[in-house]
Amino acid sequence: MAVTMTATAPDPLLSSLQGPLLLLVRNKLSDRAEGLRGTLPQRPDGAHARFVWWQSLNAGQARQAMLLEHLTMLVGHLDGQPAPGFGPDDVLPEAALQEAEGFDDELSGLISRYRRVRTAVARQETGGGIGRRSG
Repeated sequence: MAVTMTATAPDPLLSSLQGPLLLLVRNKLSDRAEGLRGTLPQRPDGAHARFVWWQSLNAGQARQAMLLEHLTMLVGHLDGQPAPGFGPDDVLPEAALQEAEGFDDELSGLISRYRRVRTAVARQETGGGIGRRSG
């Protein structure tokens, strides 16, 4: 089950982690997207030209182009433009955390800490404390 956080996180620790993490994740995803842009032929504007462009890509380039689209969508969402599949209150979606994780030890550690705190807060809010069985 995915846990989402609203823009007004009720927990002070969670709030203190969310702001800096949002910026760090956004920057990491932007850097990754920029790197991918440099490996692909320039994508044209216009639906027909873009269709021809997609058809001209080999399998590896197509995978990179799909990842570029995904990263670009996530960056837009983090910039406040809700992406398909994410609610406007999902400020820091798990998909963005996953895409930013593993490239920088410090950022990965911060993501892990954020997830632990987010999970603890969600358990408190739903009353899922010690002694409660799940499943």
